[in-house]
Amino acid sequence: MVVARTIFILRNNSLVIELNILKTLVEPEIEMIKARANLKDGSILFVNEAVGENWREYSYHWQRESKMIRRWDNAPHHKGLPNFPHHLHDENDILSCEDVNLVDVLMYIETEIGKNAPQHPESSNL
Repeated sequence: MVVARTIFILRNNSLVIELNILKTLVEPEIEMIKARANLKDGSILFVNEAVGENWREYSYHWQRESKMIRRWDNAPHHKGLPNFPHHLHDENDILSCEDVNLVDVLMYIETEIGKNAPQHPESSNL
């Protein structure tokens, strides 16, 4: 279900202009997907999700050119953080975060892109 759900979400999100499915695995005990989504502002979101019966691993890596903007993941290597193993990497820090999913990440990215969009002055009636 994770493979079909992830593809559906990415194909139907207005931020995504091109989707490349890099790898999938669908077995009775595990599903996994790796994808690259080119976004409308020129940035890229790499999506890695794997799900089994009682576990889930994820990494959502957002970058522009070769520079990371932010990555959310639950790799178990920052044990001192609250909400371990869920954390995010930004340009300067590793911070605790809640368990996130692809929809959460896309909503965050959409908000950030909206903040950085050029403002168009309203036309005036002269």
